[in-house]
Amino acid sequence: MNIYLVNITLLTVIALFLRFRGNDLFRNNANRGAFWFCSLAAFFWIAISGFRHEYVGSDTVSYHQSYTLTFYTSWSSLFQQFVDIYINHLPGKDAGYALFEKFTQVFIYNYQSYLVLIAIIFTVPMARFIYRYSADVYVSFLIYSILFFAFFALTGHRQTIATASVVFFGYQLILKRKLFWLIAVSLIAATIHKSALIFLPFYFLYNFPIKRLHISAILFIIFPLLLLFSGPYSQFFKTFFGYETYGVYESAGTLPFTIIMLSVGFMTLWRLPIILERNEQSNHFVNAYLIGMLLVPLTYVNPSAMRVVQYYSIFLVLLVPEIIKSFKSKEATLVYLVIAVLMVVLFVTRQHSGGGYAFFWSI
Repeated sequence: MNIYLVNITLLTVIALFLRFRGNDLFRNNANRGAFWFCSLAAFFWIAISGFRHEYVGSDTVSYHQSYTLTFYTSWSSLFQQFVDIYINHLPGKDAGYALFEKFTQVFIYNYQSYLVLIAIIFTVPMARFIYRYSADVYVSFLIYSILFFAFFALTGHRQTIATASVVFFGYQLILKRKLFWLIAVSLIAATIHKSALIFLPFYFLYNFPIKRLHISAILFIIFPLLLLFSGPYSQFFKTFFGYETYGVYESAGTLPFTIIMLSVGFMTLWRLPIILERNEQSNHFVNAYLIGMLLVPLTYVNPSAMRVVQYYSIFLVLLVPEIIKSFKSKEATLVYLVIAVLMVVLFVTRQHSGGGYAFFWSI
């Protein structure tokens, strides 16, 4: 049984049921359909992520080893490691994660419970993010389930925590123009995963008045140039921002994801005036998408750069529903169906949806 496909099918049935009952799946004070859908979707994905076996996900076992090592390490040693890395500038990274592990071990006594906690830390803020800002929560969860779930819920714990902090909580701080608190949150998150710092520039760029000219320049000029010179661009990124590039991979590249990002860009370029007129906040989603688009060429040097891209590409869960809503009713239905079918086809053909899942009690 493919648990991922079962879950998406179940969410689709729930969405159809809510629509049949007259509940539009967008936030509305007089309509609780979106709330119940987001709550159920979050519950299902937390269960799948938190109750998985440790052999599900490429990094789950190694994080289990880290969790065990931290359990047998004293608080004083962990604090000293933190000081050595961030004050004495000794070799090492992400010392804040071990402190986070140690803190959770005050009230969590086994790794399986820890997996559930990590799932909650990411999924609940993500569901709230979708509920508050999505024009169609079903489409948002469908995109998350196919493009992002395997990364945020089955692999790295550190960036999962960092993303929940700087994107879902940080976006609220950006809207409230609380730069000091955003910097504080980003610095703390950076001790868990250094890549969290990449989201800080969004504070200054989120409300940039985007025009078709800007999107055209990025899609047709800047992106191809960055792709052509991805090697030097990656080196510049490493030097300027201080991030690791994990070396050069001859087989690097993220073609399916790149095609999706380009397709979203072309649709946004086409529908931009209507998208912005319908929802001014969509300007934030478009800006986040464009920053992510400019980071995609890094993945053609090493696919691990996707860790940086996804701080911004996660906004696809909000942008795509806005694109759909920019069409008239009959047209929107057709676009809706086409996107849903493409997402499902992509889901079925991806490796992580091939059925390699097991609950912790089944092996």
